[in-house]
Amino acid sequence: MTYRKEYILGILSLMPLLAAGTYKGLGWLVTIIVVYVGIPVLIWSLVVDRLAFFVIWIIRHFRESSGHQYYFERPVGPPGFSRRILRDFRVLLFVFVLSAIIVPQITDVTPANIAIVSNAFVYVAIFILAVPSSIHVLFWVLEDSGLRCHNPKRVTITAPGAWMSNWLASVGSLGAFLTFAVSLGGSLDKAIALTTTLVASLLPSCILAPTLFYRRVEPGILAKVRESKTAMAMARMFAPSSSPSVPASYPPSPPATPRTQ
Repeated sequence: MTYRKEYILGILSLMPLLAAGTYKGLGWLVTIIVVYVGIPVLIWSLVVDRLAFFVIWIIRHFRESSGHQYYFERPVGPPGFSRRILRDFRVLLFVFVLSAIIVPQITDVTPANIAIVSNAFVYVAIFILAVPSSIHVLFWVLEDSGLRCHNPKRVTITAPGAWMSNWLASVGSLGAFLTFAVSLGGSLDKAIALTTTLVASLLPSCILAPTLFYRRVEPGILAKVRESKTAMAMARMFAPSSSPSVPASYPPSPPATPRTQ
């Protein structure tokens, strides 16, 4: 499995940001790469595996009260390109919405304050990508590990946390960011231009950081999750019941009549 497409998209989206800061020297370029990509991947690698084992531990000990059955499907390999890109854009949406809610609480969002607010938005967004977005990465790991939830009442099988992606994809979740952009830009045209600038600033992080995580970190976490004692105990708990063996011929055929000489 190669990630060439994601690397190409991520590097292309990073070029305008790097070009804007080339006059500041090599230190600026290194800082951009470390802050925008390195820090989120580092935090995910330190946090996500512990969160995954914690979630599996909760499932194991509270399975009876939940009324659901959890099990591991046979691994079929990492997700395809389209699913990975969809995850990236969902994280981007999550970062935008949460940043638009937080930034007005720490500074005045007015057209006269656009430079300060834009910088604050980017800093808050990088923090959200690195820390709160770990929950998204956790759900990716649980889904890619093969963990599934069977709801006997609704007769559904889903990956844990699938509801969150549906919520983030709803149109209503964009209201906070649209209000923020219009308040800062002062008009719809300026709000659109501001949104384009912020997307160009944050898109490289939301593509390259997950891609590096998929490529370098996630395989090791998946192996540890599936080989853990908790996962093996869950496999024994929800193992399919063995049905009694059925004779080769059922119902049994009557005994053959002896031949007469």
